[in-house]
Amino acid sequence: MAPRGTYRQIADELRRLIAAGELAPGAMVPSELALAEQHQVARGTVRAALALLVEDGLVEVIPGQGRRVVGAASPGPTTAYERIAAELLQRIDAGEFGPDEPLPSEATLIADYGVSRNTVRRAYQRLADAGAVVVRQGAGAFAAPR
Repeated sequence: MAPRGTYRQIADELRRLIAAGELAPGAMVPSELALAEQHQVARGTVRAALALLVEDGLVEVIPGQGRRVVGAASPGPTTAYERIAAELLQRIDAGEFGPDEPLPSEATLIADYGVSRNTVRRAYQRLADAGAVVVRQGAGAFAAPR
């Protein structure tokens, strides 16, 4: 059994690797299983360490792929919701939508991109979290005032 606080030691080790550039921006973090074997701990311990790095904004979760080091060298959008969010943000920045003009509806984006409603909602949530979009219940999504 690992001593208490082991997850913090693992998180500190990963922070050091990121700071030293050994885990560069855009690089995938080793899997939970690989880290658990390397440190001889349970996957839950590794998961707690990785959660600290996500909280600190050093690592992001890429659904279905793993965790990636955040940074300027990160590749472009890799998931459908990231791609939709990036394209909507470009259209907002280009002035295509005024603050009182609704952005495309979920149904329109589902049809345009051939994705699920959940994917579109995740794209809008990403934009809302970034402060680029305001979602008004029952009215749709709108470009945030700048």
